[in-house]
Amino acid sequence: MYGSNNGGYGTGGGYGGNPPPPQNPWTGANAPIPPVGFGGERREPAMVLVFTLLTCGIYYFFWLYRVSEETQRYLNEPDTSPAIEVLLCFVTCGLYIFYWDYKQAQKIARMLQSVGMPPTDNAVLYLVLNLIGLGFINAMIEQGHLNDVWLRMGQRNGAYRP
Repeated sequence: MYGSNNGGYGTGGGYGGNPPPPQNPWTGANAPIPPVGFGGERREPAMVLVFTLLTCGIYYFFWLYRVSEETQRYLNEPDTSPAIEVLLCFVTCGLYIFYWDYKQAQKIARMLQSVGMPPTDNAVLYLVLNLIGLGFINAMIEQGHLNDVWLRMGQRNGAYRP
């Protein structure tokens, strides 16, 4: 009979009548790797800084768009459109970058963990660097961590060749 504890429908299966606890598949100890094949471009962190300085900051917004797109695709978490994020940076006179860096730090920590690396959440560091006017350093740190993810992801997929 439905709902009875005699093994019929609604008994909760092998959980003693209780439903299984909710689990996030991306955060457990044996968490699977998110859908791979959607890696990003490896960029030299120092060149991100050089191109940003040479173009008076224009390259930074191109970089922000690309990195936002790559992380959303890797984590399979559609978020704010990368184009909207760049637009918000302009509309808010750069204040949105504080939020973007904070959010990106948390995403990168999850990405690092998903490829078996220790998660590094630099959200507070990014906020401090933005507050003291050194936010351009955030791009270098973020790109370095992303390069680690792309490298590790390629090694796990057998696609990486040194």
